[in-house]
Amino acid sequence: MKKLMLLAILAMVVVSCKNDDNGNDLCFEPTDVEANNIGPNSAKIEWDPGSETAFEVEYGLSGFNIGTGTRMQTSQVSLFIDGLTELTTYDAYVRSNCGSDGFSNYNSVTFTTLEPVNPCNTPTDLFLIEVTANTVEFGWQPNGETAFVVEYGPSGFQVGTGTEVATSDFSIVIDGLSPSTTYEFYVRANCGLNGLSEYSEQLVVTTDPN
Repeated sequence: MKKLMLLAILAMVVVSCKNDDNGNDLCFEPTDVEANNIGPNSAKIEWDPGSETAFEVEYGLSGFNIGTGTRMQTSQVSLFIDGLTELTTYDAYVRSNCGSDGFSNYNSVTFTTLEPVNPCNTPTDLFLIEVTANTVEFGWQPNGETAFVVEYGPSGFQVGTGTEVATSDFSIVIDGLSPSTTYEFYVRANCGLNGLSEYSEQLVVTTDPN
């Protein structure tokens, strides 16, 4: 009889430990964790709080070990995360912080940041209008933009080190060139506060001989 009572007590202890491992009955975990408003460098993590009012969010590169990520505390039901790297996959874990009752289990979401979009349209379709021994006239499609920077130099020059000319026209005459010389021309849109667009495809032109 004593053996049976002892076995029963041991069984109750094992069941109790197993329930503890499954979570904190005094602190309920957030549900429906989602990542929204995802951008190149940020995301908004949202969740259903249930009956809880304080939360801890931990995030890091996908596959990181919990406890090694970036932790943030909040009393809101969403958290804006920035400073992320574009085109990178992250895991975000959310749990309730119940003070003296401890923490709940985690719920998580995995998301990938986006590729940045330049709000300044790149000029396209550069076309030659006229070439002489010392001048090149060419134009481009503005794609909705109104101010441009033309950069040019001898064939093979490194972009960013050439001669730049600003214009608000959709074509330009470049003079002072050398005869029988090959040049490369590029155009970028200048969008003011939105910065400069990407460089256009190059236009390669060889000036006429004298």
